[in-house]
Amino acid sequence: MSSIVVGNDVVDLAQPRTRGRSSDERFVARVLAPAEADAVRRAGDPDLELWCRWAAKEAGYKVVSKLIGAPPPFVHRAFEPVWEEGGAVAHTAADHVVVRRGVVRYAGHTVPVTVERAGSTLHAVAHAPREGLPLRVSVVPRVASLDDTGVAWAASREELTSRLTPREADAVYSLASAAVRVGARGELAALMGVDEARLEIVCAPGPASQRPPHVLLDGQDAEADVSLSHDGRWIAWALWAPSTPETRS
Repeated sequence: MSSIVVGNDVVDLAQPRTRGRSSDERFVARVLAPAEADAVRRAGDPDLELWCRWAAKEAGYKVVSKLIGAPPPFVHRAFEPVWEEGGAVAHTAADHVVVRRGVVRYAGHTVPVTVERAGSTLHAVAHAPREGLPLRVSVVPRVASLDDTGVAWAASREELTSRLTPREADAVYSLASAAVRVGARGELAALMGVDEARLEIVCAPGPASQRPPHVLLDGQDAEADVSLSHDGRWIAWALWAPSTPETRS
């Protein structure tokens, strides 16, 4: 069992469904607490603020699910992103710009989170130790596209699934869910310095949205953690292992 757990969420801002949602009062009231809704209304870019909060909540939920041992009911309004003062930056098209940094609070848990923008994507990455106070640790994030070529995940769903073990494949329900597993497992093997064939990313039985992935090494729980996400043509993951190099966190 990993001593550090991670969560991540990717949002494709190019998708039509993301545009103008800050004006959808029913949606905003469902996912944001009143103070958050007010912050969105006052933001220079309300849609960006909305989706930063959404992604942070999703990433924080994944971390909390691992900390408490089972996913709690996902009431978006109950997960509260709190940004650091000065934690927002102006819109920019530069690669990997941190647009929000802070914590997500839920039921006594405080989970550090960072939201980055790269082109049309937002990527939230969260982490926490299983015990003790949250510490800032190094996490390896990655956002990739299903349209990439010359990479491990550039294949059909059938081919990608054939590279997974049966218990890994049990959680696959789309091309993206297969691709993100193949991509994350390959990068994790390189990070840990082990043969990829020794690793598995598996999910416990249950509904698709309530099956946090965990890492097995030679069939046993590994001192490593992974979080998987996908939206539209984008796939994303976050990794942690004791040998994780200093990188964006």
